[in-house]
Amino acid sequence: MRRATIFAGDFEDALSKDVAWVREWLEKWDADVVVVRYSTGGWEHLWDVLGLEAAIDEIPPHLLCTSDWASGT
Repeated sequence: MRRATIFAGDFEDALSKDVAWVREWLEKWDADVVVVRYSTGGWEHLWDVLGLEAAIDEIPPHLLCTSDWASGT
């Protein structure tokens, strides 16, 4: 299992492509990815996830961000 932190902005009235992608990805990997923490500031969405290496490898690099969770510290 690997850790990752995902960031997606949602700055318009319509759902952003990035947030839509993360939601679809979470549905696809439902049995193999756990959302350990989710937070939002309204326009920003952050997910700390734990999942299979294959699932984490699918996350586009522009959605990954550095965090204590992702680095395991």
